[in-house]
Amino acid sequence: MSTPAPRRRTSSANTALAAAAVLAAANAFAFLVLAGRPDPGMAAVSVLPLAAAVLLWRRARVAPFATIAVAALVVIIRPVDLAFDLVRPGAVLPFATAAALVAAAGVAIVSSLVLVLRPSAGRGDRLVGVGGGAAVGVALAATLLVVWPQADDTGSLTDEQLAALPTVDLTNFKFSPAQLRVGRGQPVAFKFTNDTDDNHTFTITELGVDLEVPSGRTRIAVVDARPGRYAVHCAAGDHREKGMVGRLTVTDDALTSPTAAPATSTGAHHHG
Repeated sequence: MSTPAPRRRTSSANTALAAAAVLAAANAFAFLVLAGRPDPGMAAVSVLPLAAAVLLWRRARVAPFATIAVAALVVIIRPVDLAFDLVRPGAVLPFATAAALVAAAGVAIVSSLVLVLRPSAGRGDRLVGVGGGAAVGVALAATLLVVWPQADDTGSLTDEQLAALPTVDLTNFKFSPAQLRVGRGQPVAFKFTNDTDDNHTFTITELGVDLEVPSGRTRIAVVDARPGRYAVHCAAGDHREKGMVGRLTVTDDALTSPTAAPATSTGAHHHG
């Protein structure tokens, strides 16, 4: 009695397998290296594209569907980070990682679709998978940039003014400093740094300001604010409830420079 010949892995399956491997590597690199603090929990999501790659390698019938779902999920779980990095090509490693991730997601999705529609796909379908996947990757990137715009709006600030901006550190879970003070005639603008393993926001509901700073990133905010006192908080998750709040004061008086009083009583420090 003859044994059935093993099913041959098609070119489309090999292409999807390679894309799934790139997805896993790029995702792990983002959360273990690019993050302000290594985030093993989120990096563990890289196991999913690896599992999809194993299914493709073993020629499992469910592999194409699993790969499509995983590729979409890996992009969906970090849209803000990806959009942030894609508009900053000068930050080479973050930009390259984000570009590789969306491109690999596109190739994985299209190659898996080809595998579903043409189970006996030939070598010509590899070009369809790569070319179509590249187009889907570009479409994914464009969607991220439109839905979650993350470019810095520095207004009319000069390079000298940008270099002199006061820095506010976003930590788990407080603004440091939390008391911000700006005088008349000075730009209401700050540089935010986030060296934690979590995304944070600088939110002033009264002014319609809601600026997200992804883990490991730095960005600038220019606020259009008249003299007054404004409550500041982080709108991510339950960070506000954990004490990530502060206050912005814009005075009628001129100050030598924007100041930030030490936050000794606002916001408790937690690790989470």
